[in-house]
Amino acid sequence: MEVKKYFADYTAFIDSVTSEVSRSDEIFTERFHKLSQDLNGNYSRLDNAIAGLAGESGEVADVWKKVKYHNLDYTPEVKDRFIKELGDVCWYLFQTAFALGVPMDEIIGRNIEKLKERHPHGFSSVYLKDKKD
Repeated sequence: MEVKKYFADYTAFIDSVTSEVSRSDEIFTERFHKLSQDLNGNYSRLDNAIAGLAGESGEVADVWKKVKYHNLDYTPEVKDRFIKELGDVCWYLFQTAFALGVPMDEIIGRNIEKLKERHPHGFSSVYLKDKKD
């Protein structure tokens, strides 16, 4: 298949499986206003917090990658970098909880419930074999 046609076909396919909200600023604007109402005016805070969680988690992963694969020695300074980046993750986590109107103890409690349900007798690799997603 010709390269240009291949990419044209792929582009058309991508467009066909993209939601209307993702393809249209007008529809997104309507969606934004509804979400902002649903979030009691906290859309911006939540949007920033989720982007921050992704970015800061990536920074934690990047430090670990450099230790594992780039021969960065695990030193007290590297540990300090981890701590600082994890602090940023916590800051954005609390911002996310605040925007959703959910206290952190509820988030932690629900996580405990989910993990107990998933692993009632402690961790087992059997769960990984049966996991659907």
